[in-house]
Amino acid sequence: MESITAIVAAGAAFGLSFIIGRTMVSTRLVVALMGAACGVAFSILFFIVTVSVGAVMPDLFEGWALGVHFIVLLLVVPAGSAAVALLEQRHLERIEAQRLPF
Repeated sequence: MESITAIVAAGAAFGLSFIIGRTMVSTRLVVALMGAACGVAFSILFFIVTVSVGAVMPDLFEGWALGVHFIVLLLVVPAGSAAVALLEQRHLERIEAQRLPF
């Protein structure tokens, strides 16, 4: 159960980073920082939601596995989200550069 919720949190962070990379018209540093911030926010949101649900419904989540998944999310997802945002912005810049007549 912890793995499923961690995968959903990572997918949501990557999806939001993709949207940020597509819509933000700014420098690459800002896009990378926003992507990393999304990764950290979704990692913390994962922890808060799972601990809250675990408090309401005992024996649903295992505490040790929850902590391990949170640490892995906190380390991996911000870097991945920043990479997704940067790659999407780079892709968008290349597409727009091809449309130029010169």
